[in-house]
Amino acid sequence: MHPENMHESGSLDRATGRLQRGPTPSGYRVATFADVFKRHGLTMSVLALICLLLPGSWALLTTATAPAIREPMPYLATLAGMLLFFVYWSRRHGFAPGRQVPWVGYLLLISIVEEITFRLVVPQLLQAHMDIRLAHVLSNLAFACIHYFTLRWRMVNCAVTFLGGMGLSQLMGRGDLLLVILVHWIGTFINTPAPPSGESDGAG
Repeated sequence: MHPENMHESGSLDRATGRLQRGPTPSGYRVATFADVFKRHGLTMSVLALICLLLPGSWALLTTATAPAIREPMPYLATLAGMLLFFVYWSRRHGFAPGRQVPWVGYLLLISIVEEITFRLVVPQLLQAHMDIRLAHVLSNLAFACIHYFTLRWRMVNCAVTFLGGMGLSQLMGRGDLLLVILVHWIGTFINTPAPPSGESDGAG
């Protein structure tokens, strides 16, 4: 499949997108990078900001980033390897840096804000009222549901997102936020390696 035929957030065909449901009755699809950023990126960023404004959230963040601060070299080496992989994949598939660099940066942003919200702060807030395992389930259900509405993903893809989120929650049990962010980033890139390139087809 030629790269220019890729559309919304990993979709390979406008009529039968790999991730996205069919168009709305008005013909709207999440078809451009701007659509993805406005609908999903801003939503997740605002949620992360709200979480960081809550009492105790910065203490959680400090604790969860301590492993990387104490011993940064493994993280830097992993980061370098990931960037080389992103460059290799993009060049191999003929994508220009001007297109890929903003997309990879966006995927990093999403990985950071989603992990802060759904794997760090929200489960800890819920833990005050329930078992931590149930807290992780509810947090990841919310995580998956947001993808259903903002990116208009198919239900089956949202279910996979929930399971992936549960895996990341398990990894977060190590208390290493940067590790979880890096795993999220590479996983998100593999799932949606290029930005959408379509045109919006109507009102949202």
